[in-house]
Amino acid sequence: MHWGLPSGFTLVELVVVIAIILILAAMLLPVFERATKAAEGISCLANVRHIGWAAQLYAQDHDLYFPPAVIDVPDSSQKDCWDILLQPYLGTVAIYLCPADENPTAGPSYTNSLKHSYGINLDVAMVGGYAGASLMETQIDKPAETILFFDLGQANSFGWRADWANMSQYVAARHNQFSNFVFCAGNAKHIKPAETLTDTTNLWKP
Repeated sequence: MHWGLPSGFTLVELVVVIAIILILAAMLLPVFERATKAAEGISCLANVRHIGWAAQLYAQDHDLYFPPAVIDVPDSSQKDCWDILLQPYLGTVAIYLCPADENPTAGPSYTNSLKHSYGINLDVAMVGGYAGASLMETQIDKPAETILFFDLGQANSFGWRADWANMSQYVAARHNQFSNFVFCAGNAKHIKPAETLTDTTNLWKP
């Protein structure tokens, strides 16, 4: 009598194999998700660090003044946004986009602006609420502790100032409750937004 190998799996065996695959997938999915989010956070931190460096290059070319949040355009009602001003120093628009930002937008309709995931600290870049009114590097008492750019959460905006007192609306905690910040000295950090403005700490005021 000739004994051959089974021609295929039985229904029970198939069910067991599928169940094992599903269990393994359920175990691995959170790991992949955490790894993806961690990679997004690292990429975003690199973005804001490069934007901060571009701002320092801009300052070197403009008598040490940081890029203003917006600046008047001659013979036009439009204003150029900070992202337009920094574009020559960056070379790519992709750097303005956080990989975790699902819906980046440009600035307000009255600005010439690119889609961006980041905002500028208006206490540094829009002093007194005036277009073109930014501070000089030498006017920042603690540049390594003064925020310049951050993860922006408000659509059609370009920045935020601490006096507005609506941080959760403007500062996006899209990296596992953390946000990425770059400071006036060029250093970048991964911080929970609430930790930047407390009773004893204010990383927004120059």
